[in-house]
Amino acid sequence: MAPGRLHDVRTPVTLVARDPAAALRRGEEVLAADPDPLERSTALRLLGMAQRELGRWRRAQRLLSQAAAVAARAGLGESAAHARASRLGLLMMRDGPGAVGTALGRLAGAAPSAQALVLAHQGVGAAQRGRFDSAVAAFDSALARTDPDSDHHLLPGLLSNRGLALMYTGRLDDAAADLHTALRRTEGAALACLRGITLQNLGCVEFRRGDFAAATAHFTAADRLVPAARRPALRLDHVDALLAGGMSAEAGRLLAGLVDTPGTDRAEADIAIARLLDAKVLLGRGDHDSAYRQARRVRRAAARTSLWARLAALIEWSARCAATPGPAAARPRPTAPGPHARQRTPSFPDRPGSALAALPDWAAGLPAVTEETATALARCVPTTPLGPLALSLPAPRPSAALRALADGDHPRARRALLGRGGSGSRPAPAPRHLELLAHHRSHHREAAATGAHVALRSGDAAVALDWIEHRHALDRAPGPCRDTAWLRLLDRCRLVHARARRGDPDARHEFAGLVDRLTTAQWHPGCADPHGHTPRRHGPAAAELAERLGSRAFVCYASAPGFVAAITVVDGRVRLHHLASAPEAEAAVAGLCAAARTRLLGAPPGSASRLLDGRPPESAGGRAGGEVATAAARADRLLFAPLTREVGDRPVVIAPAPAMQALPWGLLPGLRGREVSVVPSGRAWLTAQEAAARPAGGAADAGRVLLAAGRDPEGAAAEVGALERLYPKARRVTGAEAGVGAVLAALDGADLAHLAAHGLACAEAPMLSGLVLEDASLFAYDLECLHHVPRTTVLSACWVGGSVPAPWGTPLGMAASLLSSGGAVVVASVLPVSDQDVSAAMVGFHTALTRGATPSRAVADHLADAGFLCYGAG
Repeated sequence: MAPGRLHDVRTPVTLVARDPAAALRRGEEVLAADPDPLERSTALRLLGMAQRELGRWRRAQRLLSQAAAVAARAGLGESAAHARASRLGLLMMRDGPGAVGTALGRLAGAAPSAQALVLAHQGVGAAQRGRFDSAVAAFDSALARTDPDSDHHLLPGLLSNRGLALMYTGRLDDAAADLHTALRRTEGAALACLRGITLQNLGCVEFRRGDFAAATAHFTAADRLVPAARRPALRLDHVDALLAGGMSAEAGRLLAGLVDTPGTDRAEADIAIARLLDAKVLLGRGDHDSAYRQARRVRRAAARTSLWARLAALIEWSARCAATPGPAAARPRPTAPGPHARQRTPSFPDRPGSALAALPDWAAGLPAVTEETATALARCVPTTPLGPLALSLPAPRPSAALRALADGDHPRARRALLGRGGSGSRPAPAPRHLELLAHHRSHHREAAATGAHVALRSGDAAVALDWIEHRHALDRAPGPCRDTAWLRLLDRCRLVHARARRGDPDARHEFAGLVDRLTTAQWHPGCADPHGHTPRRHGPAAAELAERLGSRAFVCYASAPGFVAAITVVDGRVRLHHLASAPEAEAAVAGLCAAARTRLLGAPPGSASRLLDGRPPESAGGRAGGEVATAAARADRLLFAPLTREVGDRPVVIAPAPAMQALPWGLLPGLRGREVSVVPSGRAWLTAQEAAARPAGGAADAGRVLLAAGRDPEGAAAEVGALERLYPKARRVTGAEAGVGAVLAALDGADLAHLAAHGLACAEAPMLSGLVLEDASLFAYDLECLHHVPRTTVLSACWVGGSVPAPWGTPLGMAASLLSSGGAVVVASVLPVSDQDVSAAMVGFHTALTRGATPSRAVADHLADAGFLCYGAG
């Protein structure tokens, strides 16, 4: 073939798979050179195929029709057949074959060399209509008709398409094998565009296998290779992956602009997928009405028996069920505690709900035979990848757990969730980032939440506690994050944040975009243990806690549908206490937090650290203090006073429900002056106890104590100077030296660290909460990069003790990051801190520590009235 000429009917497939834009230029050059009919037909087909890949469907159809007509007039049967086959492929990808497509397939199939291409396009069409078994059969037939020598150009595309179809039939390992073979062939033939499409397909397989890091890497690589017209579909697959990973907010941001884009030439399937994903994002936000309307819109626009209509019906059902209020619960009669760790209390009576009644006919085989399990299944829909309904169940283990719970068999349900994968299955990756862990394994957590709700309503406190602990379990990969690309992005985010704090309006907008990228970029290849992870097995939580609590009492607050309960473990007894309605409890928590914030922000210097002082009520400070006292009494009446008979005057370890994570517990009358340790869960407290027991140097040993403060706030340097008298051998990092790098380096390996700085709270991105240092801000993310966090960290700063719960209740923020990275104790405030007034309290706190007081005792005596909490071992 002479340069610039096209004689081989197979050449267009290769050129378009390599680079559609270059193929377009090549076709235009041939047409400009007065070609013969064969060359002209081939060039027109090349142009049509390139225009299709570039998203210009109408032009593609016109060009492919011209190519077939030119070849037919010249008696070039083979060229006409291939042009018709390409036009058939266009129809299959767009709106289905119809009568025209059927005729095209018959005419094109008359040429033996086009038969494999026709079958491949028919496979694509079957997949577009959700008939994936038929698609696999068509691709198999196409592969059987390919000639290894003359049809080698078709093999990578065929394998890539068959791999995707195999994925949708649930054969993930076979799909991955096809796609990896296709990748090798595209690399050898330099087919960059097709390689990008194959990487996109492989990303879809990997996130369905649970490897979100590999999926993200494949999507990122594909984005550099596919043409711009394919990038919206690539983003939709990435949105699906983020939803499956439990990251609904991030998925929504990535989906923005893809749902209803006016004036675009898009396939009906792409429009349906975008709207279905939008409905799932809305479900994740709790906007059930909007999700229902969007799904209904898809169902009404699709053929009644199509996959899209059935998926839309599933989402409609999910929206109805997830919005249904939980069963009402009557207050149980008080009973005397028994002597054993497994103590049953009166059950909360059931009432019929609507989730089970609304179960569609086609969902009869799903594990939803009770109200609780039907609702759990509905809540799994937003995080289940799009695909055939047979694959729209939760993963096998959560499904088996839900079936066991429907039978009332809690032990079998727990065995199902904790069971190992079958032979040949890959171990689940263990992420290194707390934020990923908090969103990960959402179906397991939903099954555990259902188990807790069932146990709470039946009055089984010990079983409910086991389920709550399972739901909050966090098993992270060993070692800090070392991914250089993600760390560079974090540093860039830090620099832009510093510009934004200086008032740069452009930086504020740039920072918001970087936050989105930073969150999703945590799924990088180095974020997970390459050897996988097996969940740690535990015995009954109540028994493990009872063995280690000693004279302490453990209180776990739990939110069930419609009410809040507390589970106590005291002297080996475990009891369930019905407390209040959920709205009433949440209002009391919010009221105390608001009153305390108002009191601190409006107090004159010298009094802000005393939230509950005794000044006359007619003074401004007295009125504000009175409002705090009233709000604290209300919260105490609802949340702690009902437990005092059981708890007595013991030190308390509290695992708050998500809505209570920012509550200043030390202000409640029943907890004032009491040792209180706040933890994410009972087993988190046990882990913190182990960290506290690690051998270490004495508190005043050189190099083991860090005292750090910048020039701001005003009293920070003086605070550190006062503490230096207590720790004369401490390492001091202050003033201009107190930059992010220096403070992080000093933190790594310290036993005790005291950091005084302005605090940052970021509700939208809690892992960007942190401390403002000399050059920039130190974020909660940074703490995950340390090899060894301090055993005890004191954060003398506003807000940084507060956490924002992830969707499944896991706390995120500075204190949570330190504990999850191996810290034993974190002392921090959930409220504003007076820069001038806190120093004396901090000196009193550290003095108590050096005299042998426990951190929780020292907080109770010196810091609790200012909104500080002791997190961890205490």
